Amino acid sequence: MLSTHSVHIAFQPEAKVSALALSMSGDVAVWAEGDGKLFIAQKTEGILTPSTSWQAPALIRKAILRGNQVFVLDDEYGLTCLDLKGNVLWQIEIGAGGFALQQLPTQLAVIDGLGRLHLFDYDGTSVDLNEEYTEVLRSTAIGDYLILAHENGLIQALQNGHTVWSRPTRGETGESITCLGSDVSQNLIIGREGYALVSGDEEVLEIEIWDIKQQVLVHRDDLNSRLLHAIPSENGLYCGFDDGQVSEYLVSKSSYTFEHRISCSYPIQNLLFRNGCITATSWFYIWGLNANGDEWKLEHQGMPHFLEASQDGSVCLFAGEDQNDWTEVEPIGLFSFNEELFEADASELMLWFEKTEETLELSAEEIYREDDEMNAFFSEEELNSMQNSQPADVGLDALHSALEGDFGESQQATEDGTLDIDSEELLAQLDDAITKMALLPSEDLMDELKTEIGETIVPRAVSGEDQHLKADADGSAIVTLDGSDSFDPQERIQTWSWIESSGKEIASSAKVRVRISRGSHSFELRICDRDGQWSSDSLHILIE
Repeated sequence: MLSTHSVHIAFQPEAKVSALALSMSGDVAVWAEGDGKLFIAQKTEGILTPSTSWQAPALIRKAILRGNQVFVLDDEYGLTCLDLKGNVLWQIEIGAGGFALQQLPTQLAVIDGLGRLHLFDYDGTSVDLNEEYTEVLRSTAIGDYLILAHENGLIQALQNGHTVWSRPTRGETGESITCLGSDVSQNLIIGREGYALVSGDEEVLEIEIWDIKQQVLVHRDDLNSRLLHAIPSENGLYCGFDDGQVSEYLVSKSSYTFEHRISCSYPIQNLLFRNGCITATSWFYIWGLNANGDEWKLEHQGMPHFLEASQDGSVCLFAGEDQNDWTEVEPIGLFSFNEELFEADASELMLWFEKTEETLELSAEEIYREDDEMNAFFSEEELNSMQNSQPADVGLDALHSALEGDFGESQQATEDGTLDIDSEELLAQLDDAITKMALLPSEDLMDELKTEIGETIVPRAVSGEDQHLKADADGSAIVTLDGSDSFDPQERIQTWSWIESSGKEIASSAKVRVRISRGSHSFELRICDRDGQWSSDSLHILIE
């Protein structure tokens, strides 16, 4: 037995959820589906109910709720501002489409598909930048600072479109920034991966804490796993790692100590802190730890990519997918941090998303009533014929009677005890009996039943050999991920999926070319046949 929250289906999308947002009051929710459709739901009699929708020109990457406005970023046109009725207030076309959207106190920061920064006021006015910002991979907001991490490891802090601080790259062979976050004092938290200088050396995994206002490094520490998420806690910050661990970094005037909080089975996808409860998501589960030490978890059908909660924790929404094109779209789940936990068996955690067939109970009157509605379609002669007709003597009984020798006067016994049977009459009656066997399978069906069913063989994924490449002058390299050697003797492979280390799908074809920055990268190939049989294989790529 384990502790859990009561979970309900909030919304049932028709396509993969690509964005999810919830107002801090919990009164408004928006979500986007894979075809570019945005839905807006508002509370009616205490229940979030879809009220309107809007069709974007392409896949929606991000949606932000601010007051009575919704800001939507799609990957083809750009940025759109809507009211809660779905009316377009303004639109801005962005070259290369949108990739990431970051909310600041007075501005919106957009990263386009080429990694370039664009800054806008909330009325849609473009903000001039003092320089061009390109090759941006990550961004976050800390107070009124916009933090940018570039492909080459450079990190910058901006205020009103102007650079106020830069952290230079470290290491002769470069580094990769795995996380941007903040702590309770609004210090910048950086997770970094430094590359080994000598072949065979271990990579360096570190956490850095920077005071942006004073522009000084406060603390640096080695880590055992990649830092993926960092959010403020009451006494410091919570950290989510690639190995599925969640720890709290307790900060005091003279020391920094890690204390373990939650163990998940896969890399941390989301971290959320509400009302003293820390919540993390990874494959198949949402894990929680309350302030009083009570642990709990919820189950999901795949990876819960999105986790949003109101300020008081009374409303929490989560959504994701199982990355299986042959299953139905996963629902958006709803629970409350404020409800009491209850004990449940592990097998009961999935009940909220499993569909049950509703049986319509009929009264005796409804079951046995005579329904004359269809009589209008028949003539009086046809109705009389149906009423007077008797059940036909068909099936095995008729055939058995024929074989038993019930042939009337034509059947005579001979002196030696054998029967003198009229063979022609026997054949005629056998033919008549067989004709009446309406349920006799057709020849095609019989042939199919006689066909021997072979064993279904699971396909084998082959991601290719590990790669060790040199970076170009810009600090990145183009890598070919080739899984075309994957095989299935029955030739039933139908889906391909390349997954990066964070759990995000980057391609759905057997072979793809990607540009990646200097550092160590892991990719997983998953293939699935038409019967749902699947397998995976992974490879490691080092860019120096």
